[in-house]
Amino acid sequence: MNSSTTETNTDKSNTNSNVIQFNSEERVLDTASEWLVKLDEGLDESEAQALKVWLATPLHQDTFLEMVALWDKMSVLNELADIVPHTPEPGAKQKADSAVTWKRPLAIAASLLMVGFLSYQGLNLFSPSSQTAPISQVASYSLQASTKAGEHKSISLEDGSTLWLNTNSQVNIAFTDTSRVIQLVKGELHIDVAKDKSRPLNVLAAGKAIQAVGTAFNVQYHRGDLELVVTEGVVEVASYTLNKANGESIVNPIIKPQARPLTLVQGEKSLLSLPNSTIESVSDEDIANDLSWREGKIVFRGEPLIDVIEEVSRYTDKTVVLGDAALANMQVAGLFNTNDVDALIAALADNLQISTDYASDTIVLRPR
Repeated sequence: MNSSTTETNTDKSNTNSNVIQFNSEERVLDTASEWLVKLDEGLDESEAQALKVWLATPLHQDTFLEMVALWDKMSVLNELADIVPHTPEPGAKQKADSAVTWKRPLAIAASLLMVGFLSYQGLNLFSPSSQTAPISQVASYSLQASTKAGEHKSISLEDGSTLWLNTNSQVNIAFTDTSRVIQLVKGELHIDVAKDKSRPLNVLAAGKAIQAVGTAFNVQYHRGDLELVVTEGVVEVASYTLNKANGESIVNPIIKPQARPLTLVQGEKSLLSLPNSTIESVSDEDIANDLSWREGKIVFRGEPLIDVIEEVSRYTDKTVVLGDAALANMQVAGLFNTNDVDALIAALADNLQISTDYASDTIVLRPR
């Protein structure tokens, strides 16, 4: 044990002083493992500069990417964007996956033991140590917020994050000294997460935990469907349960261990409510349109009327239905105000030559 401690301290000293006494592949693997842990804990300026210098060597960079891929830690590449101007492409993960099947097996095995031990201290976004025995904590900051049909609002949170709530939404918020948790009970939220590596932020909804340190993403939970769109940075998704011993408080959710948490990067979306969620790319234009609700707008670009009615129904207490299936595939394009559904329905009636029948709680659309 003492020899391991001495070796680790020597590694740190060598890393911080940019002096590497041994350039063996085993040595490089050990150093890569240590940097992987340091990145999760947070780097000071001198460490960031030391890592930048270390990664300038091709062998170091390739080895580090292998460790990232082997441990499925693609989220650390987002951190490297602040350190190295030309961060390796996430596609390098596939190359690394194939490389580790034959390259330096004994050295990698030894390095896995090291990084495995260190990661037990908190490397993983979804740390196993916090999954099995969460420490009972009391929220230092808590908030409940909601919106009515047709309403949207933005909220500045205690940590500097900005939270937007769309129509007919409800959230419960609890922050502690070590965690930030937002439970989306229903509706839709977008959050621009303030960076705080000591307190990862989890959005909980429909049995899924969506976690990030400093990024931005959109979550919609409507009629049993849970959709995630990442607009900046990287997020990971896993399953969770609430701790019954803690009164099922959201403060200490139990994250279920997963060998490969689902990872999404900027410009990707996934329907998380599916049994086997897949990841799709989303264009910048589509993201901008999807987020127009934050300005009280809703954009349609040729969607069929049946889908438009589904979306419009979120912004009113009335039920909007088609009185004739022949209308279902009529295409709709335009920009509308989310707080004036009556004007939107009137515009649809004028442009699509349909009639509208209003009842106390229902709007029926029929051909003229």
